[in-house]
Amino acid sequence: MRIGLISDTHMPTMSSRLHPAVPEVFRGVDMILHAGDLTGNEMLEMLEQIAPVHAVHGDQDVGLDHLPARLVIEAGHKRIGLVHGHRPRWLEWPGFTWNMFFGQHFFLAPRFYVNVVRQFAGEPVDCIVCGHLHRPYIGHVRGVLVVNPGSSYINILDRRTQPGDYVSVGMLEIVDDTLRAAIVPLPERWQAVGRERFGMRNA
Repeated sequence: MRIGLISDTHMPTMSSRLHPAVPEVFRGVDMILHAGDLTGNEMLEMLEQIAPVHAVHGDQDVGLDHLPARLVIEAGHKRIGLVHGHRPRWLEWPGFTWNMFFGQHFFLAPRFYVNVVRQFAGEPVDCIVCGHLHRPYIGHVRGVLVVNPGSSYINILDRRTQPGDYVSVGMLEIVDDTLRAAIVPLPERWQAVGRERFGMRNA
């Protein structure tokens, strides 16, 4: 089973369309998980043309109150938690300000992912997919596989605080009862889509 992971698409508020590489990367997946900050139903409709979609509500999803704050999806005998991961603004602004001025993009991450895992306390999950930070991450936190596919659009703030891969989606595969996660970098320049091949980067 192959599951496409995407988050923080911010369409139409910050991006005018779905990154054109996404349909190619997600071709043939069994489902797509969107970890919030869609900011419009148009994104759901586009992704549903590729595969069935499960999505959760992010902190920028005004008017999308029909989306749940978190979900647990059963797929291939695995339980996958899905959540955006945002916290109260008063907790996040100190790290956000540090990142903006000093470009140190590790400030928020350690406690952020601990908080993500805590949101599923008492509910057994094999993996958690989250978003919010706009940068990809794969790791084990308190014994749980956590995957952040990053953001599939680029803005000036992301460029300042996240040198390297800042346009990406993710892929989750269930093979012989084993979970395998990968980050798939996307071309930053959309006109390069037709000239580049997409490779998965495991972590």
